[in-house]
Amino acid sequence: MAEFVKKLRGALGIGITWGAVWGAVFVGLGLIAGLVGGSDMDPAEAPFIMARAGAVFGFVSGLGFGALLAAAEGRKTIRNLSLSRAALWGVMGTALIPLLTPVADSMLFIVCPIGAGLAAASVAIARRAELNGAPEHRELPR
Repeated sequence: MAEFVKKLRGALGIGITWGAVWGAVFVGLGLIAGLVGGSDMDPAEAPFIMARAGAVFGFVSGLGFGALLAAAEGRKTIRNLSLSRAALWGVMGTALIPLLTPVADSMLFIVCPIGAGLAAASVAIARRAELNGAPEHRELPR
């Protein structure tokens, strides 16, 4: 049971991190659309509405990535994955939303490379933390 809770906590952490990154990406896209489109912008393209959509998309994609890691990689930690294998799981986790929802499948060409990059970045960050001697579990200040 403790192993399941540990994997669930990891997947939630990845989901929250990816949600924040995707939210920022969507805000940027909303700002660019506002500059280019001007007054022709649809209310659904407002930057903060897009940020919320991006955060939800990223959270679900991150959960998908974390679930795929937990199911397929078993006892390996994220630090021990190759960048290419992590990128593969990132593509698959990110592809879940366009494939399982009414979102246009053409979005795969946009979101999957970003998911692959986030997955590879997650591995690189985990390796960097290990190299810096970061302890695996830190105690919170009292």
